[in-house]
Amino acid sequence: MMDYLDLFGQTFYHRFDVKMQASKDVTLDAWPGAIIRNNLLYAAEQVRIQKTNKSLREQIDTFPLNNDHPLYKELKDGFPKGYVLTDFSHADISDRKVFIRKDEIFTFSLLLIGRFNEYRYYFFEAIREMCERGIGKPLTSFRLLDISENPVSPVSFSDFLQQETIEKKIEIIINFQTPVILYRLREKKNSQISFQNKLNRFPSFYQLVRSAFSRLQKIYALYIEPEDYTSTLFEETHLETYLEKAGKPLLLSANIQHVRLLNTQKQGAKNEMPLAGYTGEQKYSGYFQKYLSLLKFMAELGVGNETVYGMGRYCIEE
Repeated sequence: MMDYLDLFGQTFYHRFDVKMQASKDVTLDAWPGAIIRNNLLYAAEQVRIQKTNKSLREQIDTFPLNNDHPLYKELKDGFPKGYVLTDFSHADISDRKVFIRKDEIFTFSLLLIGRFNEYRYYFFEAIREMCERGIGKPLTSFRLLDISENPVSPVSFSDFLQQETIEKKIEIIINFQTPVILYRLREKKNSQISFQNKLNRFPSFYQLVRSAFSRLQKIYALYIEPEDYTSTLFEETHLETYLEKAGKPLLLSANIQHVRLLNTQKQGAKNEMPLAGYTGEQKYSGYFQKYLSLLKFMAELGVGNETVYGMGRYCIEE
């Protein structure tokens, strides 16, 4: 079954670390990922891409699949974006507000997935635009100190697949570093409510693996090989076969909590739209080496909802 994962081995991303300095005291009154994401998208509207004359914001929202692609119907009304914002230096989930002092350094990372790396210089320009315009309250400009690629080569799924795996019983700890929510509860009562919803969104090992694979499959289709229509890649039977052992690991312990982070309030909106999910640790025992390559590769890209805000980050300890 590792041959099945090999089909997605070309999936890669580039990571860029951004360092910026506050020009005066400033308050971030929401989750830093939401503030950076929303301000960056505003700046992206001002940046034009030469070859298409689209704004960077328009490019981000352009759906790349043709209507005969196997995933077209599933993704046409909403699809994973080609970038991720993560690793914010001021991101304590216990604090509802963040204070940044004058001349203090604020950092975050920008991940560009697959073909989206072609637009890196436009993203850099948008970051500069965002810094000059300012963020936070009061609106405060930042000095852009550095944007550096780290590591200097792309992170490729094939590098993880090359790691030797021996099928033996092991224990792992999954640390949910930022809120992880793998699916949404239905807003209305439904007689056909799924088993996952009945679990009240508790993130099980099976759900984590399924969510990680689903995200890998989609970003491969969107940003690695949009023209690849190989049926093997998208057939549900292959996915179910791959997942058949993902429900067997034994949960030894769980120390997790459900948290809610503040999103930035949309102009004219009365209600806040919180970013929610689970943080903390789970410990599992079992035979699941076949899933570790996938989980370790997807750990930085995030899983579940709101990954562009930096949600869904986790790490695996064996």
